[in-house]
Amino acid sequence: MASLEQYQELVAAMQNLTAEVQALRTENIALRQQMVLHRDEHSDLPAMPLSFGKYDGHPAGLKEFLDACKVNFAFRLHAYETARSQVGLIIANLTGNALSWLTPLVTSNDHSLNDYDRFLEVIKERFDRPEVFYSSLEPILDVKQGNTDVQTYISRFQRLAAKAD
Repeated sequence: MASLEQYQELVAAMQNLTAEVQALRTENIALRQQMVLHRDEHSDLPAMPLSFGKYDGHPAGLKEFLDACKVNFAFRLHAYETARSQVGLIIANLTGNALSWLTPLVTSNDHSLNDYDRFLEVIKERFDRPEVFYSSLEPILDVKQGNTDVQTYISRFQRLAAKAD
């Protein structure tokens, strides 16, 4: 059996190793950041902002949003080398209904989160439906106050707008 002194020595050695691993992790992160900055500073391409707008789930904005993501991928190849990093950029810029839709995919660790092409299929299947968007707008556009009071008009408009979402 190990003595108390040997046990304490082992604990101290483990603590030292843990501290060294943490220092190496920190150094690794710093080196990666320097590498990215070095690439950006010495690139022939103009610096591109990572933030280009959020997508809230509105069908009319999906194509524009995905096109902006593709531009970001093209100009920052080193930052988006993997399918997972490309999906990550899209996810980082989701908000509202789109973010709510994403939550179950993340919770279940859906395989589309690691497959860019599959993720595009899934997001388009859910949000790229202009026929639903435009058909849901028709009742809203037909709402008129007419002889009804303002509160009734507002209430009817809000019900129809909620259905459109």
